[in-house]
Amino acid sequence: MITPNANYPAFSEKFSHQAACGKPARALLHRLAGVVVVAMVVAFSAPVVAQTDLERQAQCELSAIRDTRSPLAVQYIRSACNWLVVNGDSLLNASSKGYYICLVRQLSGAQSNEAAAAIMSACRTSNPL
Repeated sequence: MITPNANYPAFSEKFSHQAACGKPARALLHRLAGVVVVAMVVAFSAPVVAQTDLERQAQCELSAIRDTRSPLAVQYIRSACNWLVVNGDSLLNASSKGYYICLVRQLSGAQSNEAAAAIMSACRTSNPL
């Protein structure tokens, strides 16, 4: 290794200058990389949430529609699952949540539209909106 002496006067200044300039440059590079990562997370978070909502709705429908033969019951189960996924965590809609949960639970397995209509009426009565 060459050490600074009379033959190489700028040697020590050159490396001390690079070291001083390298740290801010490296810090700037790290900040820039951090900004890029944050931007990517924000940009891709909406589609991930939408996919998760679709998956949650599909799971809700699959669990409730399984043995249901009534077209009316299937329609209301789908609607209730959609409402629960979109609004289920909202405190503003807490009073309506019981009604939609009742629909999903009680309409499951309904064999006729008449039975589905009676179940929907009972859910409405027991969980007033």
